[in-house]
Amino acid sequence: MKKIATLSLIFFMGLNNISNAQLIDHTIYEAPLSSSIKLKKVIENYGSSYNKFNMLEVDLNDKNNSIDVLFNTSGLYKTMSIKNVASNTPQTVGAVNADFFHMQSFTSSIGAIVKDHRVLSSPAENSGKYAVMIITDDNKVSFEYLNPYVILKNITRNNDHRIYTLNKLLSDSYKGITIRTSDYSYTTFGKNSKNPERVEIIVGADKIVKEIRQGQEAVQIPYGGFAIMSYNVDGTEIKNSFAVGDKVDLTLDIMQQRPTIKTIIGGGSVLIKNGQKTPITSTIPGKAQRTAAAITKDNKLILFTNDGRLANSSGLDEKDVQNYFYSLGIKDAMIFDGGGSTEMYVDGKVQNFQYGERAVINAIAVKNTNQTGQIAKVNVTPLKNIIYTGDEVEVIISAQDVNGSKATRYNTDKFTITTSGVNSQITKRGFKPTTSGNGTVNATVEGVSGKANITVLASHANDDRYKKITNETKKFNIYPNMDDGSDLVSKVIKSKITQNSNQNENYLVLGNNDNTFTQSLKGQSQNINIFTPNKILQNTVVISINNTTGLYKNPVQWTNIQSALSSNNKNIIIALQGNNKIDLSLEEQAFNKMLENSSKDKNIYVIYKGSQIDGYKKGNVSYISLIDMKNQNYSDLKNPKYLEMYEDANGLLVYNFKSMI
Repeated sequence: MKKIATLSLIFFMGLNNISNAQLIDHTIYEAPLSSSIKLKKVIENYGSSYNKFNMLEVDLNDKNNSIDVLFNTSGLYKTMSIKNVASNTPQTVGAVNADFFHMQSFTSSIGAIVKDHRVLSSPAENSGKYAVMIITDDNKVSFEYLNPYVILKNITRNNDHRIYTLNKLLSDSYKGITIRTSDYSYTTFGKNSKNPERVEIIVGADKIVKEIRQGQEAVQIPYGGFAIMSYNVDGTEIKNSFAVGDKVDLTLDIMQQRPTIKTIIGGGSVLIKNGQKTPITSTIPGKAQRTAAAITKDNKLILFTNDGRLANSSGLDEKDVQNYFYSLGIKDAMIFDGGGSTEMYVDGKVQNFQYGERAVINAIAVKNTNQTGQIAKVNVTPLKNIIYTGDEVEVIISAQDVNGSKATRYNTDKFTITTSGVNSQITKRGFKPTTSGNGTVNATVEGVSGKANITVLASHANDDRYKKITNETKKFNIYPNMDDGSDLVSKVIKSKITQNSNQNENYLVLGNNDNTFTQSLKGQSQNINIFTPNKILQNTVVISINNTTGLYKNPVQWTNIQSALSSNNKNIIIALQGNNKIDLSLEEQAFNKMLENSSKDKNIYVIYKGSQIDGYKKGNVSYISLIDMKNQNYSDLKNPKYLEMYEDANGLLVYNFKSMI
């Protein structure tokens, strides 16, 4: 079992991130799918926005792993659903979309397709604009630009012809010789009004010329064979270059030079070459979802997608992806089709966010080809670091065979999931804990089990720091916002507080304070509307946060929070100027995680404005609410209360609520 790896919070630490915003949280979830394939889910939280990346990492040094191209086997002119094709292709671990294509029902890829050494589509017309991904028999991957033609070899006559379109969508204005295989079309073009004397050379699956036709109706292309056809040009020259019985073949010049090339898949620009950034040769303006591939220096393939075109996540452009890969020290990388085409299908589901699946022309597939069928190990990875009761926690589960290959017949939703040590409701792909404590999440298939350790924190529990009777002398008092419009009853209460104030005590006022009241208090009185940490007593520091709006609007607040949490003080008070939530959900997630991580060696207290007096623990953090004076219930003069906090003999901060009268 390999547990999630989480990176610490980063504040202006020179991280080479792809956003100009302040990175406040960076998390990586790492789920093993086999002994040499893992799925990484990366979240960069900027408070007001985020980036989400999915990376399928494949060790190409493991001969169990192979890379293939997927397409619609009912015709290369058709698009396909990656989800449907990948889930029905044996041995497939995962797949991502690949090449650009024409957005119409009868279509073709922009770039080349080679599968199992067989050329199925010619390279892109613009040889320096669209690159390809090349995979050899020994799992070596490169990203290169190809010459824009296929080579039609007449082996019998020992001559070659350059053909610029193989299995491509042709416009009416195209003029030249074209080839279509049975993978793309069932029949030839046949004669028409523009091509009454069209020449068609029919080649069988055995690569032997079967027939040379001119000015005839369309005919079926032999299964596994192809047809060489004139298109808006005189076909006499090509007709005279072949004879029935000639042996012919289709190849690429690069495949003649390097015969171990097994697979070629078209895409966009090369981004990184030999560790250095390269010029962007194909650009789609704007930020959006992106798909890319990269090779590390130790021969690992990374298939990459990112979310985009969302309210809080605009996505990336080609330069952003390039910069990200460069920051990772990637050896080589290229980009593929993106936007609505972006899709990563792994573990029986689409891993990236989609409004709806777009049918695409082809995909890069990762396969485990040497599966034994005997399950030897089950991996369990929760996709949540800090878990509270009531949270819905997704898990990724995989089964490995005795060779270390992924048993691709089992995805997460095929396992029996249970929890031990905590009670939970089980969902299709995870669990929802109902009790807190330490435990495990377990998964079983074919009698083999795996588990991951989990700690579930209570979302609302009694606070052991809330002491109803305290005898300590080192104390300070915290008052809510005392400005209430000078109500007569409140004037009496504030007068009473002022009379009872002591020169030896510290007073803090939460929120926009009543300055007259504050100045009349004896002792050390201050407001905590300022953001920088203030030392209170021997072991306590207090900091105020304006959570009534996004913290990103004053990003130094994040730096100040980190400064307080990393100080030598045992007790950290965070006084919120609003309720117990941070205004933006992304910032709320980062805030909760930050406090919970720091609570392992700090005592943390969050004081906020509430509708009732309350003290409870969320996880290991104390949450304490006070009621502003203007919201007090004066039906009983004992109702208005303030907060009294003490450092006990061990330096721990404890607290109690006291009546203002």
